[in-house]
Amino acid sequence: MFCCSSHLRFHRLALVGLCCGFLFGLIHLSASAQGAQPAIQQATLRLWPEYDDPGLLVIFSGNFTSTVSFPLQVGFPLPEGARGIQATAQDAAGALINQNWQIAGGKLTYALPRAAFHVEYYLDRPPAGNQRELSYTFVAPYAIQALEIVVQQPARSTGFAVTPPSDSSFQESDGLTYYRINRANLASGDKVPIVIRYTKSDVGFSVNPAQQQSSQPISPPAAPAGPGVTWLPYALIGLGVVILAGAAVYWALQRRQTPAPVSRSLRASAGGSVQPAGRSSGKAVYCTQCGRQLKPEDRFCANCGTARKG
Repeated sequence: MFCCSSHLRFHRLALVGLCCGFLFGLIHLSASAQGAQPAIQQATLRLWPEYDDPGLLVIFSGNFTSTVSFPLQVGFPLPEGARGIQATAQDAAGALINQNWQIAGGKLTYALPRAAFHVEYYLDRPPAGNQRELSYTFVAPYAIQALEIVVQQPARSTGFAVTPPSDSSFQESDGLTYYRINRANLASGDKVPIVIRYTKSDVGFSVNPAQQQSSQPISPPAAPAGPGVTWLPYALIGLGVVILAGAAVYWALQRRQTPAPVSRSLRASAGGSVQPAGRSSGKAVYCTQCGRQLKPEDRFCANCGTARKG
């Protein structure tokens, strides 16, 4: 009985331990999934109105942090009406390589093979006279440690202003003036509304239009994959399931092999020292009816069938 009790206690403890390990794996997996969201280390948003197109050229580029694993299916919020879309990745030499993309849930998604990304598209400018105003709201696709917003003043424009106010301005070798706005530690989903105002009397561009070649959408579209999750939680859960199944099989086999408690009479008949009730040892017993001597195991007289009295 002590052996059976010990086995039962062991199996209960093993079952509790395995359940705890299984739950720990699930909790760790959930925490990993929540804590392993990709983050952008540095990004630049360029807004160039009437650059080589009547509308607004939007360029968003940057690098993910070193903790992100690649390839990674990325998603960037895309305003309605975006056209001339290009989704690219930067190779080791710094060249931009077009990637196949799709639009799903209002986001431009594509497989990014390396940390550096580059997305650009055009937005139509609303009809206006010489006094022109463009509004654009940036939505952080991921957490961003450092964001630089650079707004280009169109050539031959005057009275240029940007909201929020720029932190600094500078002129490039192309002769155009740029206004810089800095933001830090943006959370995923944070918004930065930007309004650009200027006066311009012509419909020309800042540079001669270049032949743009957009990257191609994926056909047919495939559902975007989530960020990679470490394999450790899955390994813990898998190991817990295997061990739990093994323990269950072992427990079932032990139940089948463990002998049932043996009665006193069965032990005696098998050669045990315990005697069945009603028997005595060391004294001859005789039938009370016919006087025949009874054997120790006789319950009835073999001669007359009278029941044994003592």
